[in-house]
Amino acid sequence: MWQRTDAVGRGRRVAALLRGLIVVAGGALGCLWSAAPVRAQIDSPGRHLHYSAEIEPHLVWQWTGDEAAVDDGIGLGFRVAIPIMQDGPVPTINNNLAIAFGLDWAYFSDRCFEISADCSENDFWIPITLQWNFFLTQMISIFPEIGLGFRDAILDYDVCRGGRRCTDSDLEVHLVLWFGARFRLTDQFAIVVRLGVPSLTLGGSFTF
Repeated sequence: MWQRTDAVGRGRRVAALLRGLIVVAGGALGCLWSAAPVRAQIDSPGRHLHYSAEIEPHLVWQWTGDEAAVDDGIGLGFRVAIPIMQDGPVPTINNNLAIAFGLDWAYFSDRCFEISADCSENDFWIPITLQWNFFLTQMISIFPEIGLGFRDAILDYDVCRGGRRCTDSDLEVHLVLWFGARFRLTDQFAIVVRLGVPSLTLGGSFTF
């Protein structure tokens, strides 16, 4: 496995994280400003939309590929969240608990560390997480997610032994952690942004 030891790679990841934080903070502040007249309901247990499942297709921006790719990865993914506790686990506030799972794909292009030829990397993640939702108002909820991510990194570069094109694959299990916000527009649809390790996601949530 290629390790990201180059200072340029570390700088890119830090810059990507800062850009992601700015995006999330800006969106959250804008929605909070527009929702200011709405009465807070975090102290009203059970006063939120009760749903059986949430399906969320989204865009993926990944900056923590562990292989040789230098640039950030862009891709697509989805999540499915199923509540396992509609009200709770804290009985005095407005919260619920869900199991979330899905699939994320990110593509890294152009060049790689320690390889002189052009190369690309495809990362596939299967995250399985515990999602704890806190319903601040009728419109806004926030959540942390923590769990395991099963990751397959496929590296494809131009020159290999004997002049042949070479493909390598690396399957790993990682701890994953995200912090997210959900901005509900209707009972059935919301915009969801999620920032953490290994990615930033932005998508739409459909509840059933």
